[in-house]
Amino acid sequence: LKFRYCAPSTHRCLPPILRSAAAAGQGYRAALGLVMQSAVRARHPRSPAGDSNGTLPDYLPQGTAIQFFHAADPAQRGAALVRPSSAVVFDRLWFLQSHGWFPGTLQEGFVTASQDPNNQATWPLVLPSPDIRLLDKGSNPAHAGPRRVLLIREASNKEAPLLSIVFVRWGGEYSAWMDEQEANDGDWGRYGSPPSDGYMAAVVEEGILQHPRLVSSKERRDFEVFQLFVDSSKAMWDVANGAQMLAKALRGRKKACFWMLWPAEWRDTGDPDFACYVERTALFGAMRACEAVGLRSAFPHPADQFELITSKSWMATLSVHPGAHLPAATLVGKHSVVVDPEAAAKRALAALEHIRRLCPFEILPGEPPAPSVANQDGVRRGVVKLGWSWENRFVLTFNNAAQLQSRLVEMMTIPGCVSSYCIVQEWVDFDFEMRLYFLPPGILVPGEHVTPKRIECNAWGERDEAGGPGSCRAAFSKLSEAQALTRWSQDEVAWASAKQQATDISQLLIGWLLAVNSEPVPMIRLDFMLKRLGPGKARVFFGEYCEMGACCLGWQQGPPTIWRAALDGALR
Repeated sequence: LKFRYCAPSTHRCLPPILRSAAAAGQGYRAALGLVMQSAVRARHPRSPAGDSNGTLPDYLPQGTAIQFFHAADPAQRGAALVRPSSAVVFDRLWFLQSHGWFPGTLQEGFVTASQDPNNQATWPLVLPSPDIRLLDKGSNPAHAGPRRVLLIREASNKEAPLLSIVFVRWGGEYSAWMDEQEANDGDWGRYGSPPSDGYMAAVVEEGILQHPRLVSSKERRDFEVFQLFVDSSKAMWDVANGAQMLAKALRGRKKACFWMLWPAEWRDTGDPDFACYVERTALFGAMRACEAVGLRSAFPHPADQFELITSKSWMATLSVHPGAHLPAATLVGKHSVVVDPEAAAKRALAALEHIRRLCPFEILPGEPPAPSVANQDGVRRGVVKLGWSWENRFVLTFNNAAQLQSRLVEMMTIPGCVSSYCIVQEWVDFDFEMRLYFLPPGILVPGEHVTPKRIECNAWGERDEAGGPGSCRAAFSKLSEAQALTRWSQDEVAWASAKQQATDISQLLIGWLLAVNSEPVPMIRLDFMLKRLGPGKARVFFGEYCEMGACCLGWQQGPPTIWRAALDGALR
């Protein structure tokens, strides 16, 4: 070992432990001797994938080539992200790496025992390799000079990480609503919504960094994370066209995409209210292209499942199955509405009536009509909905054939909407909703009952449809079990019956998802509408499938629990 001579008044060229010794008045010779002895004794084992400081020699001199773990939050102003070396291949994709191992050089000697994870001044000082191109998410050059890093490992480590993750995220104009955490019953909670910067940062901090297979010790990082920014449907088609190249850029033994965008049937618009919404054919086309080259869609679901769940078409196709406990529903095509809306409305009501008679709900003596009193003499009242829409925005009610005709025209002629159909569904009388959160195992045992991980309830108030399609609103409130029981006159027998009925119905609904995709969903939320009929009696109707990432209401640990399920699925 060679040490550059330093005068007693000069400490800058010394590693941190020697600076401390000098500052404390200890002898340089003794301190240097300790370092030299430990360095002579040090072995140089090959580090397993992801291992870092814990397996390094006791001392590394200035100029040593190492690998360092780079971690950056793209949401932070000026955060340095790495443009992959194969950037020429991605000339039409804004593809950056935020987490992973990179080559660098120590800018001062480093004694591993001197490092304090809570004191950045004791961390290794590393200069990234000149081959690394550091940019912020706006494509501006980022700081490329020496920096303190927490984790380093031997330069010779060539092991591939266990998992490569790509966050496919919004890269257009950022809208404030994505991070809104307003304290109300309809909020997204402290993590925000899935497309938000805060949500994805939490997936890393409370999901990836807490997973035992990806971070098995304080020093181990067995993953890499990329950020793929898209700002339009056209950019999403570029992702589809570049899927093969994208897969080659990932080093992980397993590779997965987290699709942090929402599909919609709208032409692209600059309206901030539609930030993060991508035309559905482009989104699902990109997902399928990536899946075809081996990139698993780990969040929210594989393309086929995700498209089916969010289309809402199952509201009609499953309504003919008595075990689904769905209100009658039918799909009305845009062509029918454009050509003859009056006839389209009449046919829709006739279809609902036919489906209801095929699959009648059980009504015992003394019980009210099902699913509603309004339709006991024939279907007249219901709702018109669009698929690929959220938060109760594109839902309109009708009370007769003439109003249904008007609603169909309103819904099918919204400027910018490219939907080819809408859903017409009969009305349901209910007191409040019960939401069941399921985390099915990777392999379902035939005949085994799947129990919900969590149950939450909510209630809806009066609807306000004055603004027309897209601006409909309704009062929304969370309900604790105690509040739900208060609404049901403390009828615990009816409450227990409702929970059991919802859980039993869920078995068919989860099984149906297996019929359309043989791989069980890592997570699904099933919403039910509940009606108390009298002492000890409750009626339950299925309302909606909700994809992974849907709102968890009062379940504070819901999002981290769901992220673990998604990562477990990615690692299968």
